[in-house]
Amino acid sequence: MIGRLRVGHLVEAGLWLTLCLFLYIYSFEFDKDIEIYKFGATAWPRTIILLMALAAIGQLIHHYVKGDEASSQMISAAVDDGAEEAAHEAHHESLNWYLSTFALLAIPFIYMRVPDWIAAMFSAGDSGLHLARIVCAAILVAIVIYFIRHHRVRVALMLPLFFAALLEDFGFYTLAPFFIIGVMYVFGERRAKPMALVMALIYGLLLMLFVKILFVGLPVGNIKPFYDIGSWVVTVLQ
Repeated sequence: MIGRLRVGHLVEAGLWLTLCLFLYIYSFEFDKDIEIYKFGATAWPRTIILLMALAAIGQLIHHYVKGDEASSQMISAAVDDGAEEAAHEAHHESLNWYLSTFALLAIPFIYMRVPDWIAAMFSAGDSGLHLARIVCAAILVAIVIYFIRHHRVRVALMLPLFFAALLEDFGFYTLAPFFIIGVMYVFGERRAKPMALVMALIYGLLLMLFVKILFVGLPVGNIKPFYDIGSWVVTVLQ
């Protein structure tokens, strides 16, 4: 132990800071000037990355100074439902748990790299690359569905990253409904009708806000038929 830090605190901070570093390095791939925004395409993503890093460092300092006692008191004051004891019993503070969590969080980054490696290995063109991405995405989605029942906390952490990784290829208009349903399922909702109604409401509000009001160009995807679906939705709404 260092100060009042445990291994879990160090591992957690290390994972978050590693993620921030990876995202910052990846941001150079879309670092372009934007005619209507002088700070460029990476301004807001890098701001969010900086805030994530500051939050991770701040939490680490907090644990160093006060340990778990202050956090435990706040949690106990808010709710006393035995969650902390359940976490200890389920070994959610072990090094093995953090490593398996890191493996699950690696799924989005696997998608971002593996199809390109496969396409390069077989000297495939655009159609081959698109096929590799579809197959890789299908396999990874199946893995996520398998883990969703028994590892909901980890899937909840990974799901937004996976959604962001798939956006460029499959488009917002195709993925958003499945992402909304996936989030509801992860957080315990199982009733089909309420899930469908909430998904339709949120999806409709997002489309109205971004497409009709703000005129923001959301990703339509690069792969057919997902590109065609996204383009059709934009055409209908505009």
